[in-house]
Amino acid sequence: MKKFLYLGILIVLLSLNVKAQKFGNALQFDGVNDYVDLGNASTFDVGTAVTYEAWIYPESTQSGFIMNKWVGFAEDKQLIVGGNQLYFYLYDVFNWAQLVSSPSSIPLHQYTHVAATYNASTGTATLFINGVFDTSKSVGNNVSNSTGNLYIGCNAVRYGNELPFKGIVDEIRIWDVARTESEIQSTMNQPLNGNEPGLIGYWEFDEGTGTMTYDATSNHNDGTIHEAAWVVPSEVELLNDKIPGSFALDQNYPNPFNPSTKISWRSPVSSWQTLKVYDVLGNEVVTLVDEYKAAGSYEVELDAYKLSSGIYFYRLQAENFLKTMKMVLLK
Repeated sequence: MKKFLYLGILIVLLSLNVKAQKFGNALQFDGVNDYVDLGNASTFDVGTAVTYEAWIYPESTQSGFIMNKWVGFAEDKQLIVGGNQLYFYLYDVFNWAQLVSSPSSIPLHQYTHVAATYNASTGTATLFINGVFDTSKSVGNNVSNSTGNLYIGCNAVRYGNELPFKGIVDEIRIWDVARTESEIQSTMNQPLNGNEPGLIGYWEFDEGTGTMTYDATSNHNDGTIHEAAWVVPSEVELLNDKIPGSFALDQNYPNPFNPSTKISWRSPVSSWQTLKVYDVLGNEVVTLVDEYKAAGSYEVELDAYKLSSGIYFYRLQAENFLKTMKMVLLK
């Protein structure tokens, strides 16, 4: 018995360690003057397609650059978070109008995965939040590329309008293809090898010390860190753990119940979510949740003092997830 107990504890500890190493360190920006300078390599020029990805943990609603490339008043590349929304822009094809995500799609004090794509062949730009399509727009097909440096966190040479980001940034990835929703979802929760097809820039921010962050691809466009602080792994892991890996709807507890019970569920993406209670005839009797919610774990209490004894069903619907569970009210 002791052997099995020890083996069980060992498996748990190993699984926790694997989970803890998922992203490792990250960089924290103070919202004043912190940034990473990635240089002006031609690798960053956009041709017929591009995808920008990052995990961000905003600590303010102020507008700040996740990444930006600028020179001579030509704002040729920018990915911004501000006011709980994501903004994407490429010079000369966006008709001077940024692509903006849905309201409240980027919550504060929570890790959110963001991705922006451009596809010249379809003439579209698209935003994905936590791996799920958010919005898109029609654009042109001839991006202008400047000789300016690519910056993360703020643009140090943007002459009084640097837009410093306040919060944590991790896992910056640049691809020379327009990734699909399924492709983004397949890799967003795991580290890459650096040699994936189409990957042209990948900064894991796992160094944990020093003033350099290294590009894990063969392009070796390493970045110089100015003022941004390394976040210790334990702090990052706690934040990452708030985002579930998949949808789940738990059995209510207690069950049977009288007169109240709790229902919990988990969502890996931000989306409009509904949680409703039905009787055995399929009639809706209670709406517990009907709102846009960020990715995370949730719990609500059902007070059934007005309901009669019997069997009831509760149903969660969020994005492409739909699940119904049975519960029993005994009075």
